[in-house]
Amino acid sequence: MMVLVESFFEFVRRYPALAAAQRVGVAVSGGGDSVALACLARECFSGLTLLHMNYGLRGVESNLDEAFVRDLALRLNCDLLVERVVPLGRSEDELRRLRYEWFSRCEVDAVLTGHTREDQAETVLFRLVRGTGPVGLAGISPVLDGRIYRPLLEVGRGRIRTWLESQGIGWREDSSNLDLGYRRNWIRHELLPVLRRELNPEVDRALGNLAEIVWDESEWIDGLVRVRLDGMVWREGDGVVLDCAKFCAEPLGLRRRLMRELMERVKGDLRELEFAHVEGALRLSDEKEGNGRIQVPGLDLMRSFGLLRVIRLEVLQAMPERNFRVDFPVPGKVVVPEGAGIVVSTVDPGCNYNESGGSLDWDRLFAAVDAERRLELRNWRPGDSLVRGGSAEPEKVKELFQKHRIPLWRRRAWPIVVLGDLPVWVAEFGPTADFAVRPDTRTVLRIEWTQGWRS
Repeated sequence: MMVLVESFFEFVRRYPALAAAQRVGVAVSGGGDSVALACLARECFSGLTLLHMNYGLRGVESNLDEAFVRDLALRLNCDLLVERVVPLGRSEDELRRLRYEWFSRCEVDAVLTGHTREDQAETVLFRLVRGTGPVGLAGISPVLDGRIYRPLLEVGRGRIRTWLESQGIGWREDSSNLDLGYRRNWIRHELLPVLRRELNPEVDRALGNLAEIVWDESEWIDGLVRVRLDGMVWREGDGVVLDCAKFCAEPLGLRRRLMRELMERVKGDLRELEFAHVEGALRLSDEKEGNGRIQVPGLDLMRSFGLLRVIRLEVLQAMPERNFRVDFPVPGKVVVPEGAGIVVSTVDPGCNYNESGGSLDWDRLFAAVDAERRLELRNWRPGDSLVRGGSAEPEKVKELFQKHRIPLWRRRAWPIVVLGDLPVWVAEFGPTADFAVRPDTRTVLRIEWTQGWRS
């Protein structure tokens, strides 16, 4: 029975951050696996807290589980935190979400959960049958987010029960574990017994070994993926933009990994994102002409001029009304909506016209107007046009966007300085001819426009 104890201590030694943790929480339902974990942890950590979530789904039985865990905390002489919740549904995903959200709020350095080898086998089988890629075959990770640890993942449930009995430690049996309406229970009680009997008595160990191999290899590959992705993405406002040319030059297998990593960075997780969603994003990134857009769970993906922007749906839906119009003080500065940048205007009396052009940045300069006439700043709107210096014909701003390959999402809050309804200066395209700097210009306005994609 010392094998179980040594296995636990070996796991702790494997992770220095866990070994050094001052406050450790143990998720305890009252079942045998979590009770054994709590008892083992008590021998290793001085600052121990039992964490019990009461869903109230089994009435009196749920309350008896809570009472059992309270008594266990007293016997182990450790702290206890109990959270009572009312789930929106009974699905395993919903209960798990509630549980891990609570763990994130608990004031502990690390949380231990009692997942076992059988849990790992059930997870790998479930993902395999439902449809998954190599990453999904890693099953339950031994460490999650550097804070959740699973010390019993390589230990069989039978060994744990034997150890509990040898120590005279009791536990609770959850009657819902027999309910075949839960998918995991069906795999546990129906599918795995058949596989053990007909194909491999050690199928749990085989599936656990597979998960461990995939996990170790994925850790190595993920490091390479993150480095490679960093070279082809940048942040714009609340979204992330991908260079499709660099991305599509990579092999297909690597592109799938890169796209998953990109989606996870923006969304924060991969929940509800399936193979079809990743494939749809790959097809969108590979299109050569025109613009395109798709939405997948939690994300909006838009491709324009060889760039792909990925942004969270909730952020996109919360964006303010597109149109804005504000005073443009001289000198002064204006923060453009939607994080499109800051426009700064300054009076520069020493910046006079120079026939040779000198070092002046002409697309950021225009002549001063009568001080009594108020300048305003607004976003580009359909129909806007300007006559630029050296040209006799007006050009539509929309056509300039096309010519200069300005992605669709950048146009939304594109700044234009106006005098009444007359455009005076358009970001990146400069002043209109009537307001361009001339030899007799005495006062020049200079605009500095800082944009996220320029940095």
